[in-house]
Amino acid sequence: MPTATEIVRVALAGSGIELVASCSARTYDDAAPAGYRTADLMAGAGGVVVAASAGPALWRAFRARTTESPGLWEQEHPFDAFVATLLAQADEALQAAGVRSRRFDAAFHAPVRLDFLALARLTGLGSPGPFALYIHQTHGPWWALRGAWLVDAELERPLAHHPPCTGCSAPCVGGWANAGGIGDATPEVRSRCVVGQVSRYDEDQIAYHYDRARTTARLRRS
Repeated sequence: MPTATEIVRVALAGSGIELVASCSARTYDDAAPAGYRTADLMAGAGGVVVAASAGPALWRAFRARTTESPGLWEQEHPFDAFVATLLAQADEALQAAGVRSRRFDAAFHAPVRLDFLALARLTGLGSPGPFALYIHQTHGPWWALRGAWLVDAELERPLAHHPPCTGCSAPCVGGWANAGGIGDATPEVRSRCVVGQVSRYDEDQIAYHYDRARTTARLRRS
């Protein structure tokens, strides 16, 4: 019987959401704030599986879909709506395997969210950088969590993560003395990260994440 981690990984293979990792419920609960722990959200959960995208593959799949179905642009959050259709593939795979689960989207408008920042660290996908984004050891700042599942099945252990910012002089922000919050995570700052530039997002994707409404209007007309 494959682990729930592997079930999700196989279900999302080729989708652009292909970084998949997991941790136990106890590990997550020890870090999560009140109201976001597994007992609050799914009684009996044994752990959490998370899935993330990196680089431009997911965005390019989205753009291909909007070409086929331009009506997708009419959604309030078209990219998140597309991502949700992909995460549903993992829902179906878990159900088919008899794994009880509950999915949580990392979308800003999601009604209920897990503590995704904690999950990035606990599953070994990333560690805090000098401008609030979590940095992946291969993809740098060019990755994002997309969804998570509480499950009651066996899981893989967290990934071994080597924090890429350790020993770095932080040229992204002009030195650690200038480290700040999410407001400092501009495209220019992300572009100065010394890790993961081969995974840099496409320019339209960067524009979308920083000004969704204006970029959606422009791409809808193209």
